[in-house]
Amino acid sequence: MTGFRWDTSSRAVLGDALVRLGPNRCVAEVRPDEVVLTEPPARRDRAGTAALLECGAALSTIWTVVRVLGRDPVVVFPYDADRPGVAVVVRVGEPRAPSSSEWARYVALRKLAEPELRPVSLAVLGALAGEGFWPETDVRIVRPDWVPALAQLGADVTGQSALLVTTPGDSRRHHVLAGAALHGTRLAAVVRGFASRSVPLPRLTPAERARHSEIVPGIPQGLLLVGLATPKRRKAR
Repeated sequence: MTGFRWDTSSRAVLGDALVRLGPNRCVAEVRPDEVVLTEPPARRDRAGTAALLECGAALSTIWTVVRVLGRDPVVVFPYDADRPGVAVVVRVGEPRAPSSSEWARYVALRKLAEPELRPVSLAVLGALAGEGFWPETDVRIVRPDWVPALAQLGADVTGQSALLVTTPGDSRRHHVLAGAALHGTRLAAVVRGFASRSVPLPRLTPAERARHSEIVPGIPQGLLLVGLATPKRRKAR
């Protein structure tokens, strides 16, 4: 027993963080000592893997909140035949004081935006890629020879600074973890003073997956453009 319960105060902190995700196809159910993230069937049918990626963003947010509350998150991917829409459960584990970098990520939750971007150096991208910690995910700098393959998926990264999140498999679990890795990388970018923008990728058929695996290592799950935010131009009067 950890002795933790989601009380009014901690629920308010979590609710404020989750609402900053904006429109989300993943439903968060807060129970006394855990949070259940569910992908409603109706939304799953319409959204494809996007809803699971959004569950991953919610997972990253919950992880960040639990850490600043001074607890260790415990992530579980249960199988419940009665509730097939359950994507992931976050339970509250043992006490552990948050680090300064975890506090910085929590502050970054309030600063996520998707502005126009100016490219950054490979050193910046490499540093962000190196901060990934979600299991079964890789955050990779997009190489020039990957650009044509990504263009076939509808993602034009020409002249952009881009990171690609890949996984070794294509299960529901992998989609959720990829979404968490994407969101976590966005937080890491904010902490370092950079902005980012997510680019959706379509779900690949087995044939497409085999073709792209010859070029891009792993299964592409999400793409992130990183850069310096460009101020919006004022309209001429």
